[in-house]
Amino acid sequence: MTMRQIKATARSRLVPARRATAAVEFAVASPLLVLLLGGAADYGLAQYYRTNLANAVAAGSEYAYLTGINVTAANIRTVIQNTMFLPAGASANLSTTVTGPAGYCVTGSTPTMTPQALASSCADPTTWGTYVIITSTYTNTGLMNGFMSTLSQPLSESATVRLN
Repeated sequence: MTMRQIKATARSRLVPARRATAAVEFAVASPLLVLLLGGAADYGLAQYYRTNLANAVAAGSEYAYLTGINVTAANIRTVIQNTMFLPAGASANLSTTVTGPAGYCVTGSTPTMTPQALASSCADPTTWGTYVIITSTYTNTGLMNGFMSTLSQPLSESATVRLN
């Protein structure tokens, strides 16, 4: 053996093998990276749908206000459904409840609504009015639904509109 071969052999014994280090690091880090990116995407989508739901309920409220006492619950639901931008097949996750139009008396510093057919039935007839109460709920399933089910919670918005 030449001196050069002896030095090369000695050097190879002192330096550890680094051939698969990058592959091992990637294998360890990639699940964490997927978890973080998926969680950020799910959180962003949840905020998008929360804003989207608020806009849809606002559109339904505006429609009810502009239409007046002749508004129907079915028309309000249609406006909310058409305003909400949903992915294909997700319309089953949206539910809307419309109460009214009906007469209510509003009382107290923290307003309490009591159903009354006529203004004369209220203690203070000036508090009587025709109202529509809209409550809409969307269940966001997210991208990582099976793994991070805590993000798959219902988002809810409501509005109360005086029609007269």
